[in-house]
Amino acid sequence: MARSPGRLPTAAAFVLLAVWPAAWAAAPADPIPAALPVFETASLDRAETAAEAGSSEKKTATGRGLSAPSSRDGLHLSRLALLAGGGAVAHYVGFEYFDRAWYQGQKQSSIRWIHDWSGDTYLNLDKGGHFMGGLFLSRGLTGAYRWAGVDDRPAAILGTLTSWGALLEIEMRDAYFREWGFSLPDFAANTLGVAIPLLHTLVPASRAIGFKISYWPSKLYTERRQRSRDPVRPHTDYIIDDYEGMTFWMTLAVDHVLWGGAKEAWPDYLGIALGYGATGLHGSNVKSKGRFKEYRDLPDARPEIFVALDFDARHLPGHGELWSSFKSQLNWTHFPAPAVRVYPDFRFYLLFM
Repeated sequence: MARSPGRLPTAAAFVLLAVWPAAWAAAPADPIPAALPVFETASLDRAETAAEAGSSEKKTATGRGLSAPSSRDGLHLSRLALLAGGGAVAHYVGFEYFDRAWYQGQKQSSIRWIHDWSGDTYLNLDKGGHFMGGLFLSRGLTGAYRWAGVDDRPAAILGTLTSWGALLEIEMRDAYFREWGFSLPDFAANTLGVAIPLLHTLVPASRAIGFKISYWPSKLYTERRQRSRDPVRPHTDYIIDDYEGMTFWMTLAVDHVLWGGAKEAWPDYLGIALGYGATGLHGSNVKSKGRFKEYRDLPDARPEIFVALDFDARHLPGHGELWSSFKSQLNWTHFPAPAVRVYPDFRFYLLFM
């Protein structure tokens, strides 16, 4: 289901902005562990983990990264209260904003179910946005619970359930409006995204797999002013709807699936990635393929599949808590790298943006 611009990112931002600043202010010497992109690898050795955290004293006994406060100090009730208060404020302010900005249409008495599995509008790239939004929210809240002293597994469970509940509430609000509806594919993507941090906690070997996004503005957005004049041509008015400029990546930390001499020789910062994008989209909230597409004279939009190198930003030089946290946030992004498009045709990119 196509959404109004920025709904899911805005929801995630309201929650995380309420949680993170409050936590950092309350305990600047013991901040929330960074919301690591998904492949927080379990096999980082002690030296790598110390460099990532900025201090070898903050490693666990097994070298798996920052230890949760609970392993040392127990549950922090004051921090839990702070998180609860921040979450309540975010919930109130966020949905007050949504009610005024989006929920102004005709409300129905029953749920409008949306089965938009075909991806005729954005070729399901919008589902990638739902997946990444759920993942980002769940990872951040899991880190927040750990900061409050909750053990790793319960923190991951709470982070997953809290995120899932927040996104379910958005879908349920959508469900009773004619122009929105409850999108089953959107909800499935949300659910998969919020479950990834829990999977990585329960199955450490899965941390070798990660998820990232890259973006380079497409002509749909950069030429939107010209294209919005008569005769109107495909365009998008908001960056958040510029799915043709987005590529969603599943990454593999190669050195964690190698062994022996190959493992020693492979650079620990270098991985590979499988990317999914699209070309030829017809713009915002309009069909881009099929018999109901917006511009009948234009060809159907086509999916694209890429294979590229991937760089782990956490291996950038320099230490310190602030810099290490910044590197972790950078690692949500797939940086420009050599790539090959393998579908719908073969094309080599010296640097894919």
